[in-house]
Amino acid sequence: MKFELNLHVLIAHWIPGFLLLMAVRPVLIDGASPLLKSLMGTGFPGGEAITALSLVVAAFLVGEILDASRDLLENIWDRFQGVAWDFFSDAGQDEVEKLRTSFYTYYVFDCNISLALVILLLSNNFINLLGRWLVVCLSWAFLIVFALNAGRLRREIASRTQRWLQSRQRANAA
Repeated sequence: MKFELNLHVLIAHWIPGFLLLMAVRPVLIDGASPLLKSLMGTGFPGGEAITALSLVVAAFLVGEILDASRDLLENIWDRFQGVAWDFFSDAGQDEVEKLRTSFYTYYVFDCNISLALVILLLSNNFINLLGRWLVVCLSWAFLIVFALNAGRLRREIASRTQRWLQSRQRANAA
C-alpha cells in the first residue's frame, strides 16, 4: 500500500470524504466545543486559511474512513462475487495499472460515495434527535471501523509475509 497523492486517492478517497464532510459541516460546527471551533479557525480574523486547511485534511480523513468501511465490507461482497485480490500484488505493473485506471478507481469511488450517502441519509434522520451526540456516535463508529480494518490489513500482511518467508526457506533448503 503506497501513500501518495495520485488520481485514485483524489477521486476515490478525497472527493467522497469532502462531500460527506461538507454535508455534515453545519451540524459539526453548531455542536462543536469552543476548542474545536478554534481549531477549525472559526471566530477569529484570518481563520479562513486554517478553516480551508482543516477541511482539506478532514476530508481526506473522512474519505479514508469511508474507504476503510468499504474495505471491511469486501469480505461480505466476496462471498457473492469473489475477487482474486492477489492480482494487485502478483500481476505485472502494466496489468494492475490498466485495471486500476479503467475500473478499480471508479469502483472504489462508487462504493465510497454510496457509503457517504448512506451515512448522510441515516444521520439526517438522527440529527434532530441526537444533535451534538451525532458527532460522538460517528466518532466511535469511525474508531471501530479503523480498528477493525487495521486488524484485517494486519492479518493480510502477516499471511503474505509468512508465505514469502516459507518460500524463501524452501528455496534455501533446495
